[in-house]
Amino acid sequence: MNVKSNDSFDTRDILCPYCKGKLTVSTHCMSMPCRHCNKHINVKEIISPSEKKQVSSIGKRRVICFKCKREIFTDEKAQAVTCQHCYNRNDLSDHKVTTLLGKNLETYGTLHLKRKGKIEISNIRVGNAVVQGRIKGDVSAMDTVEILKHGEIYGKITCRKLIVNRGGTFSGKVEVLNAGSN
Repeated sequence: MNVKSNDSFDTRDILCPYCKGKLTVSTHCMSMPCRHCNKHINVKEIISPSEKKQVSSIGKRRVICFKCKREIFTDEKAQAVTCQHCYNRNDLSDHKVTTLLGKNLETYGTLHLKRKGKIEISNIRVGNAVVQGRIKGDVSAMDTVEILKHGEIYGKITCRKLIVNRGGTFSGKVEVLNAGSN
């Protein structure tokens, strides 16, 4: 790394960890989008890797970032966590939904779709899903998808465990995750 000294600030040349493009940044810079690939980079971690915080996993919740797929830890009671790698906000809260159209849903919490509720979107990624209404779209759950009486899902389901109760309807494909998948 080159360090240039000006009267007003010091700069360093770094490489983007994604595209390897060369960037000149202030030594006081914390993070920024790359000028070459526009991905967000943690400049402080690149300049001073030894100062990176080590987070203990004891008593913490382990999640995989929806955006960069890296492991992050947070408190068990947290409602959201920002990934320290890509700064994506990962929702951890439960959602009770009556209608959701045209917006993707990503949470590590549980989706509760109420009776007579309707979801018509292309991407649903949740921790668990309990369905009493109708979903038209693909559902990806880290653990269980349960279709209750009057519940309907039309699309692909990816999960570890699928439960279709009497009176529930499912039409589509199923991909069952093994215990080690995320």
